[in-house]
Amino acid sequence: MGGIFIPEEGRFLFLFLLTAGLSLFYFTALFGRIWCGWTCPQTVFTEFFDGIGRLILGDKYGKKDAAKSKVALVHFLWIVVSFAGAFSWVAYFASPHEMLAEFADGTWLADQSWPWFTAFFTLTLYGDMAFVREQFCKYACPYARFQTVLMDTHSVNVSYDFRRGEPRRNKQEKIGDCTACNMCVVVCPTGIDIRNGVQVSCIACAKCVDACSKQMGKEKKESLVRYMTHFQIENRGAPVKWVRPRTVVYSILMLVVLSTTFVLLQSRVPLQLGMLPDRNIPPMNISGNVVRNFYILGIQNMSPREQEFIVSVKAPDISSGVRLLIGEDGIVKLPGNSRKEMRVIMEAGDLTPEVRKKKDHFVELKVQNKSDASLFKTRLVPFIIPEG
Repeated sequence: MGGIFIPEEGRFLFLFLLTAGLSLFYFTALFGRIWCGWTCPQTVFTEFFDGIGRLILGDKYGKKDAAKSKVALVHFLWIVVSFAGAFSWVAYFASPHEMLAEFADGTWLADQSWPWFTAFFTLTLYGDMAFVREQFCKYACPYARFQTVLMDTHSVNVSYDFRRGEPRRNKQEKIGDCTACNMCVVVCPTGIDIRNGVQVSCIACAKCVDACSKQMGKEKKESLVRYMTHFQIENRGAPVKWVRPRTVVYSILMLVVLSTTFVLLQSRVPLQLGMLPDRNIPPMNISGNVVRNFYILGIQNMSPREQEFIVSVKAPDISSGVRLLIGEDGIVKLPGNSRKEMRVIMEAGDLTPEVRKKKDHFVELKVQNKSDASLFKTRLVPFIIPEG
């Protein structure tokens, strides 16, 4: 969202992942596997690749008698799209401008990093979409294994109305509303029969809902497969019970996490500050009863714009105070999203015997935004007085 975050701010990543996990639990409790059917990248990419296949092959898509030349064209387009997706992913970690320039002038083969990663992710995406597809959802996806624990009889899910549909019709004999056309099984990407109840392999894509709606529409009846709860099937006309113990608990936890995230983001200062004593130059006494300490100061501007920072120090336990020797008037200019390290000298003069007797003192370092006084950070830095 236009913000710049660094590894030291890992708490925001933790809160983001915690929010995502709680959201998954919360919405699964309400709507079943809505993530799998409508949001999961595996499903989204599969639908996109299927769209390419249907565009080229039409009704022959997925059938053995499709023209070989058109099937080859579909796979070629899949590889092109996979390359575009892999290139976009690698561009998060390498400069896309440099990648495109190397690709245009033919020097990309000399690069030993991004071409190999791009090739690997291209083959991974193509192999997944061409051969694995929904089998990943059926056999490998961990979410499919614990989603049944998150749902209950009041969760809205793709369900079969067995009270209306069963027993199924037998040839011309009309018993239940189900015509035994098996279209719900034919269109299911994971090959399950929704009439056997909600199953681990169901990804809630709702293709069976569309198929049954079409079949039941011929008889002017409501679809037997639709979004409803198990409780509604057994109690016709019952409303959905949205407020339940598990949804209340998930709501409270999400509110706590989101509130914490909001407070931390509001109080966040886009500035990283670090200061360590210079190991190469020890503290020293110079003429005039003056002590100097040397440090390495690191300032990182985590905003996208150039900023000016005022660096100042306070030493409450040193009566003569501490002077800071840095740049011009203690002002540091930093371009957007940049970091700068510099040597800083602090000196204190006219030290009393009491101050010298206490070898270790602490100085408060303050780095403040020149144009906005509310944006600042402070650090306590040791100030050492050597003997002599």
